[in-house]
Amino acid sequence: MPRRLPPTGFYGIALALAALDQLTKAMVRARLPLEEIGSVRLWPGVFQLTHTQNRGMAFSLLWDQRWLLVLAAVVIGGLIVQTERRAAKSGGLERLYGIGLAMALAGALGNLTDRVRHGFVTDFLDFRLIHFPIFNVADSCITIGIGLLALHMLTAKEPQKSPKTEIAA
Repeated sequence: MPRRLPPTGFYGIALALAALDQLTKAMVRARLPLEEIGSVRLWPGVFQLTHTQNRGMAFSLLWDQRWLLVLAAVVIGGLIVQTERRAAKSGGLERLYGIGLAMALAGALGNLTDRVRHGFVTDFLDFRLIHFPIFNVADSCITIGIGLLALHMLTAKEPQKSPKTEIAA
């Protein structure tokens, strides 16, 4: 039987990562001016911290659609919680799957909190080497979580099928 992630582990991961996201964003908002003038170059030409305010989602999609993005985060978060609650009744989620879902939930919570409180999401992780859009801890959690879910799907063994029972008419 695969190792399971108990509900305390699932929600512990989600809440700890969402708190880390909010802490890092609060530090950025308090200490870094907006945009390039306040960038902190940690590795010149490769990685820096640049404070931006994202009013859309990834790659600036759905710009200024705050309440649509809030609704989407609530629905997705609700579906993740519902998935965990159903699995908890039968021993919990498989560990890799559970960690992936917990990370996705953490990311949704982190960015949802920003959208509700500020009307935008604070981004600050700026990889210049590959010209990637500026992102944050919540975005990282979502990306890594989805990666873990994909890995789980690729490595999970097929569930054993029960023999079909014929029903006599």
